[in-house]
Amino acid sequence: MPELRTARLRLIPLGRAHAGVYAAFMPEADARRETAESDAHWAEHAFGPWAVLEGKAFAGFAEVHYAGEGIGGIDPDEVEVGWVIAEERQNRGLATEAMTAAIADAWARAATDHLVAYIRPWNRASIRVAEKLGFRLRGAGHARSGDPVGIYVLDAP
Repeated sequence: MPELRTARLRLIPLGRAHAGVYAAFMPEADARRETAESDAHWAEHAFGPWAVLEGKAFAGFAEVHYAGEGIGGIDPDEVEVGWVIAEERQNRGLATEAMTAAIADAWARAATDHLVAYIRPWNRASIRVAEKLGFRLRGAGHARSGDPVGIYVLDAP
């Protein structure tokens, strides 16, 4: 099983085993579905979303996967990244730290020349993380929910 390490974090493939702790971020049924989809993505593509652990605690997740259908402004075959850190662990740089490792790994595993992220305009913290990681605004789009989003892009080094 692949594993990434940073100064404070350990990233391991997100999968069904994480459904319970992942449900803290969304309804339980969605957590079960998304962790099963993560297992499948890892099996098919040899890359996918990461569980972010601080010590032994589940701190959040670092998404790296093909975007799929339904996000306005992002092609389904583009590699999308995203991040969520548990509220009690926010404002400590964990999202930036986790995504720095996940992105470095994605360049090799996903063999892509760019990554995309979509961020709701009111999510200033995630916009700051994207900017720290080097993403630039590509344009406007919409989430699967229909919410307006900014589409951010990061070109490979």
